[in-house]
This record gives sequence, C-alpha cells and structure tokens, in this order.
Amino acid sequence: MARQRMKPVRRRPERAGASAPAQPQQRERGAATPRQKPPWRERIDSFGGFVTLGAVAVALLLIGALVIANRPESASVSTGPLLGEEREAGGKATHVTDAAQLVILPGEPPTGGPHFATPQRIDIYTDPVPDGAAIHTVEHGAIWISYDPEQVDDATRRQLRDLQRKFDRDVLLSPRPENAQPIYAVSWGRLLALDRFDKARLEAFVRTNRDRSPEPGIR
Repeated sequence: MARQRMKPVRRRPERAGASAPAQPQQRERGAATPRQKPPWRERIDSFGGFVTLGAVAVALLLIGALVIANRPESASVSTGPLLGEEREAGGKATHVTDAAQLVILPGEPPTGGPHFATPQRIDIYTDPVPDGAAIHTVEHGAIWISYDPEQVDDATRRQLRDLQRKFDRDVLLSPRPENAQPIYAVSWGRLLALDRFDKARLEAFVRTNRDRSPEPGIR
C-alpha cells in the first residue's frame, strides 16, 4: 500500500502594519482598586449619611419629649379633703326641662341639684352655656370654671384656656355674665371664688375635686 505524501503548508507572510493579537491588559503595580460600598452603607448615604440620620433622631427625641411634657393630665381621684366652700347641692339631682326649676343662688353658678337631661360637652366655650346642662356635667365629676367677661381681660382668658387644655378631660370652661366674682370653679356641692386668675389654686381644685360626685367618671 502506497504512502500518501503530505504537502508542505506554506505560511502567508503577515501584512505590514497588522497588529498583533490583543494581549490582556495588566494592572499597574501599586494602583489602588476602589472598594465598592456594601448595600447597607449605600442606603444610609442615600439618606444623607450618619450625621443627617443622627440629627433626625435627636430631633424626634426632642419632639417626643415636648409632646409628653405638654399632653393633657390624666385623671386621678383624690382622697384629700375637698377644696372650696361647701354649698347645698340644691336638693335631689332630678332631670327638669324648665330653667325656673333650677336651684341657683344670686351671683353664683349652681353646684348641683335639678338639671337638664343632656349634659354640656366638656370644651372651651366663648358664649354662655345653659346652667342646667353644666350642672349635669358637674354631676358626672367634671369641674366647671366660669368667668364674668366684663371682669376678665384677654390675658386672663388665655390663661384659663391654657388651664382647660391641660385638664381637657375634666374642665368645662365658659363665660357667665351673672357671676358676681371674676372667676368661679365648681364641683358637686363645692364652690371656689377668685377675684383674679390663680393657677395654683385652680389646678389644686381640679385635681382634688374631680370625679367626686354622684355619677363620677362619665364623660
């Protein structure tokens, strides 16, 4: 069997100017490679970084402290002696429909007795409220603070409103032109008369006398 002769393979000469095969680039020695931030750090930086987040946290803590410091005082029932002058509650606490059936001493807000069937909602009022409705609210343990608008200036009104907001679950505030004294605070069977605003005495009256009535705690 005859052997097959292999033909020699001729290599083509490379053209002038032809580039050599691309070689992989090598990094220069000593060149720093930037490190990629982890995802959690990128997220923090997107919100302004640690300094910004820290400032926001401090601001939130301050706001929370202010809210707690200025929130209305929660109700508690005192066991100390009742404050204010004792008044006859005006007889049996019955429901009536006619204001003439109320028991009211001249120049003073009533402290109890017959009253209207619907209580006055606890709030700050700029107009007088019906005595019969206010008595019903007092029967539920609230404190009724009333003032003569002719004897009380704007600064005192603001002080009274601030006090009501502090005890906004327990204090009904309204003007009452029939009052002989500038300010009265009423609980069931008790009356505190003031010729000027006295924050300490009014707050003590509220804390001591609230919810000490025939039907306490109803709001």
